[in-house]
Amino acid sequence: MKKKSVHEPKAKLMSAAEVWDDAQEVTRAFRQNLLEAEPVVRLNIPLSALLSALDTLSRDELAILQKRVKARLTA
Repeated sequence: MKKKSVHEPKAKLMSAAEVWDDAQEVTRAFRQNLLEAEPVVRLNIPLSALLSALDTLSRDELAILQKRVKARLTA
């Protein structure tokens, strides 16, 4: 086995669970940025297709959608 070194040898190594949580947080941040930067287009689709698509959204994505729908309803 090759001996390897680290950039900060005194730094605490993350556990697998910490690495997983960190990766999930990075993913959430990227998804949030993508959703905010994504252009909006008008689509004529059946309501059932929209409702079906909503069933696939995560809780965070649904919260973003809720915020945008509320803003639209108050406009």
